[in-house]
Amino acid sequence: MNLILIILVFTVLFGLAGALLGFAAHHFKVEESPVALRLNKVLPQTQCGQCGYAGCRQYAEALAAGEAAIDLCIPGGQSTIDELASVLNVPAVKSQASGDTKSVACIAENMCIGCGKCAASCPVDAIVGAPRMIHAVMESRCTSCRLCVSTCPTGCIAMRDLRKKPEDWNYVYPPLSLQFEGEPQREISGDY
Repeated sequence: MNLILIILVFTVLFGLAGALLGFAAHHFKVEESPVALRLNKVLPQTQCGQCGYAGCRQYAEALAAGEAAIDLCIPGGQSTIDELASVLNVPAVKSQASGDTKSVACIAENMCIGCGKCAASCPVDAIVGAPRMIHAVMESRCTSCRLCVSTCPTGCIAMRDLRKKPEDWNYVYPPLSLQFEGEPQREISGDY
């Protein structure tokens, strides 16, 4: 009989505690900014901290409050800045990471011990490798967050600039000036 009474008392106590927590969660809920939620969806979610905030959500909240600049997300690049500017209805600025070079992580194979700490710290899974084997970086996935550099115990990871390849160039041809005998000088423009 005592066991049934004890079970009944605890059931009532836990039921009251659950009801109290449900009431508190409903009535003391902190409203989230819908703008901060939209900004958080735009950010790349790498949680790298290069913007100066602990993660993408904190950066989105600071952007929504007007406490942060829109060009702080290095991994997101110019496309993220443009989307943030459209959500906030402010003019887009040039990315801090823009330019002719992109920085990616590079692992020195002769120093890699295969500990896997770099792969575990990579938020976008750009580092591949098996335990106790040499790891490698997939350049197309690397966002230049530099989180792997600080976690490597042997210091075998460094950031390397990738130069633009000729197929990535977008060269605008200058107009040609042609002058034939007896004719005035004229300009020719367009694709050659």
